[in-house]
Amino acid sequence: MAKLFPVPDLLFVSEIMIRKKRIIITTAIGILTGLYCAGSLLVFAPPGVTPEPWFMMMIFYGRTIQGLVIGFADGISLHPAVRGAALGAIFSLLLCIVPLFAHNYTGAGLLFVFGIIYGVLADWIASRVIQKETVIPLK
Repeated sequence: MAKLFPVPDLLFVSEIMIRKKRIIITTAIGILTGLYCAGSLLVFAPPGVTPEPWFMMMIFYGRTIQGLVIGFADGISLHPAVRGAALGAIFSLLLCIVPLFAHNYTGAGLLFVFGIIYGVLADWIASRVIQKETVIPLK
């Protein structure tokens, strides 16, 4: 006899909750790094140069999307540092286009390097938090 309302497997529900938490953690880290990256552009811009608001929004949006995608990438079987660095590099290439066309090679290099660092941090922190929660104590 078929059940009218099937009860989901408890393990499956906990995996969904863990994945949600990972996505929330990495997206929050992406938002924070986006704010920091755009804010540091505003603070450390050369004298007399005002960063364009659309570029600052592009940086913020790029870092936020980077964090979101890193949250979904837990199924890729690589070490979290390698996976975060690879995704950080991919998403930072988008942000490096504008400074490269403006012949600001230092700015493009900094965006690229810090994107890799932010990717490693986001994936490593989320993996550590989730790993600590999934450890089942022995009784």
